[in-house]
Amino acid sequence: MKLSCSLAALLMVASSLTAAAADDVVRVGEGPFITGGGFYVAQEKGYFKKLGIDVQPKSFIDGALAVPSLISGELDISFMTANAGLFNSIAKGAPLVFVLDRGNNKKGRGYTVINVTTELNEAGVKSIADFAQLKGKRIGLSATGSINQYLFAKALQKAGLDPRKDVTWVTNLPQPDLMKMLGQKQVDATDLAYQFGFFAQNNKWGPIVAVDDEIDPDGAVGLYAARKEFVLTKRDVLVRFAMAYLQGVKEFNAAAAAPDAHADIVDILARKTALQKPELVKAIAPNWSYTNEDGIPNVKSVMAQQDYWSGYFTYVEKKVPEDQLFDLSIAKEAKARLDKEKPFAN
Repeated sequence: MKLSCSLAALLMVASSLTAAAADDVVRVGEGPFITGGGFYVAQEKGYFKKLGIDVQPKSFIDGALAVPSLISGELDISFMTANAGLFNSIAKGAPLVFVLDRGNNKKGRGYTVINVTTELNEAGVKSIADFAQLKGKRIGLSATGSINQYLFAKALQKAGLDPRKDVTWVTNLPQPDLMKMLGQKQVDATDLAYQFGFFAQNNKWGPIVAVDDEIDPDGAVGLYAARKEFVLTKRDVLVRFAMAYLQGVKEFNAAAAAPDAHADIVDILARKTALQKPELVKAIAPNWSYTNEDGIPNVKSVMAQQDYWSGYFTYVEKKVPEDQLFDLSIAKEAKARLDKEKPFAN
């Protein structure tokens, strides 16, 4: 009897140790945006689990809201945009580094758009070429120093305006509120994620007049930032996370190009994002953003954004060198292992 009990106890311990070794936890900050499609595909299809990763996601409505949790150690990796506030945080010592691409405005697949009120559109604001008519207008944005302000400001410059003084920026408002404010004429124009611009247009609150791949082709929209400590101490875990993610990215990009041929991906994106309905996911294709399949972010674009906020708008106090902002070795190793090991081959 004692031998039997001891054996059972040993088996339970062995089973517990095996399970612990098989499931390396990665705490991930994510949001209900279709730019996170690669992550959601990998999660729903069990790719992380297959590589021994237990992803524990926590949802944020904006990547900027995840920064405190990432700095404090509550998260290991999180979605982000390359915004002025994040550059300032890193310059002041925030232990974060960009490791993976999470969506860009690839030509033909732009994810962010500019909408104007119906009245402005009817008065002749049909494209970026007409943006001189926005002088003195109110531009709605989710955050100061955001990717949305960057793109809108660059568009205004193309039209010969000075975005520092020729418009009024109405900032720090959630994008769902901004599209409604457009319909209520509380703002004259705004820069939104494609799905919100699409909703605004469909609800007759204001049409899309520009897709931002016209302004900054292939420009970075989203990235994954990781804690430096996690990169140093859990490198293999992070590489395996990236391998599963990149497999999801490959399938996500393929579905954006041909959604009718990838009903399973469309269903995942409908359930995991703010779109909710498969028909809406398909309606905005291919404007889901594009994620680089090698995982490498558009470094040139991110550095250009920092330069812009530092030099033109002076939102960034002290610039951070490229080698302190990025660790591209994770993506490179993950892609090499993915190609060699083929863990998801049918």
